[in-house]
Amino acid sequence: MGCDRNCGLIAGAVIGAVLAVFGGILMPVGDMLIEKTIKKETVLEEGTIAFKNWVKTGTAVYRQFWIFDVQNPEEVAVNSSKIKVKQRGPYTYRVRYLAKENITQDSETHTVSFLQPNGAIFEPSLSVGTENDTFTVLNLAVAITGFTLRFAKRLQINILVKPARKIE
Repeated sequence: MGCDRNCGLIAGAVIGAVLAVFGGILMPVGDMLIEKTIKKETVLEEGTIAFKNWVKTGTAVYRQFWIFDVQNPEEVAVNSSKIKVKQRGPYTYRVRYLAKENITQDSETHTVSFLQPNGAIFEPSLSVGTENDTFTVLNLAVAITGFTLRFAKRLQINILVKPARKIE
């Protein structure tokens, strides 16, 4: 014995109504459960997953460096030639591999204090050279000082010359 068209429509309507009521109940209850779990697990308190992952990250953190190597240092020093540089790198170091230390929590101010030990381990497999590579690099402090002095000297001359022109 089968179900005719009306029976199928009624069954579909009943199932749809039940699912709508079920969804209407589960939406606020589900949201409440999810929010409660998030608030519980994301607080930095000992024993939570967030605290465990915060103290020592589970993923590797890398820092990469590129160096601009001066290719013509003698010409620059002797003849004040234009600098030619070649980019070298990356030189990759793994950082933040040590767990945080001296973790103290203040429940009154809801703050956490800690000491983050610094360290870096050279990763040759992710680098193009070794840590023993040598470079000639530009001392930016000296270069900028020379440029700044030339600019300041021109500025002083302009300041002194302009009032003299106005007097004439």
